[in-house]
Amino acid sequence: MDPAKKRTVNLERREAATGIVLMLPAIILLIMFTIYPIFYLIYSSMYDGNLISPVRNFVGLNMYARLFNSVDFRRTLTNTIAYSAGLVSSLMVLATLFAVWVNSKKQRWLNNLTMAAVFIPHIISLVSVSTVFLWMMHPDNGIINYVLTSIGLSRFPFLASPRTALASLVIMMVWKSLGYYALLILTALQMVPPEIYEAAELDRTPKIKVFFRLTLPMISPTLFFITIVATINSFQVFESVNLMTQGGPIHSTNTLVFLMYSHAFRYMRIGEASAVGVILLGFVGVLTLIYFLLLSKRVHYK
Repeated sequence: MDPAKKRTVNLERREAATGIVLMLPAIILLIMFTIYPIFYLIYSSMYDGNLISPVRNFVGLNMYARLFNSVDFRRTLTNTIAYSAGLVSSLMVLATLFAVWVNSKKQRWLNNLTMAAVFIPHIISLVSVSTVFLWMMHPDNGIINYVLTSIGLSRFPFLASPRTALASLVIMMVWKSLGYYALLILTALQMVPPEIYEAAELDRTPKIKVFFRLTLPMISPTLFFITIVATINSFQVFESVNLMTQGGPIHSTNTLVFLMYSHAFRYMRIGEASAVGVILLGFVGVLTLIYFLLLSKRVHYK
């Protein structure tokens, strides 16, 4: 082999070896804290028993059949899907409209002040937010119902009614998360070349058409990313349910993560809790894949 070519090959091998060595810690951590827990979760879902007894019996897929035959589990799955759909759709619409409105204002100080005011709830602990909203939405002593009765309106049940409890949780999470997603969308809007809007203004294009034909396509990569992240986060809802409703009233706010927690740490049924976790993992994975198949075609990266 030619000496120059040999040196090139040796250099490439050393660079490849260096890259593997540098990636090895991340790979080990990924295997320890992501890959292994997933496989152990699947393994654990096929065994019956509890956290107290060391003896666990192999039941195969019977745990999944038991869950899907349960009315409570099907209702919990429906609650989770409804919560995710309501939260993600509300966040996408409100965050986009708010970011467009802020971006259209010329006063920079006013934009910064407005975004800071809306972003502050995102950095507040969810436990604190849940506690405050639990007091505000109290059917008898809450400040919202106090204001409603002061102006002659009837009290709103909020968390006390099965019909309104889930929507109340969505309202609380929209208030908390709106600023974060609006900030991401605002950043994407500020990266759109102003020449595009100048050309549209010269052509006297209606603003509504500019919004749908120019603005949304230009920020579609950010909207696509936000949709996936918000969906995954919405399926992981736990703290607000645990603090505000405990899954009630009448299981109207019970979600998959709260059900998994209840099976594992209240009833000590680790097999059922693991099965719920596997179903949640599979459902979110399939939903994300559907997003990529359906929405990625509408994303414009240039």
